[in-house]
Amino acid sequence: MQQETDTPLTTGGRELALFHTGDLICGLDTCHVGEINKQTDITVVHRAPDYVRGVINLRGEIVTVIDLRKKFGFEPLAIDSEMRIVVVRLGDENIGLLVDKVTDVVNADPSDIEPPPSNLSGINGAFFNGIYKRKKHLVAILDIYEIMKKNEGDALPA
Repeated sequence: MQQETDTPLTTGGRELALFHTGDLICGLDTCHVGEINKQTDITVVHRAPDYVRGVINLRGEIVTVIDLRKKFGFEPLAIDSEMRIVVVRLGDENIGLLVDKVTDVVNADPSDIEPPPSNLSGINGAFFNGIYKRKKHLVAILDIYEIMKKNEGDALPA
């Protein structure tokens, strides 16, 4: 993963980790990212919500892995060598986000970020807190708190 600076860091830009999920390019504020992990040996958890891919053992801590493809309504894929687990720290627990591939870290100029539309490629717009306009493409900035909300009727992972 290479660092690309769209804006000098001294201007108060927003540092984003960029990754692909389905046909979306997503960004996540790096302050939420604990690590990006290649480990994709995921143990299935029965009776968990369909978007929960399973759990991993991360240095002795059990981490629930959410498949963003499923969360966004895309078809899940078989695990491949480009997939990564973006480990996010929320409160006192780590949660893993399974993504198709991680591509970059950028510093986004706040003037290039707009509010998200209510529906982004058929995905609930509440999952995003902004759209970052880059020269060649748009980046949907994840609202990690909305992603982590349980859907009504979901069972808790074991």
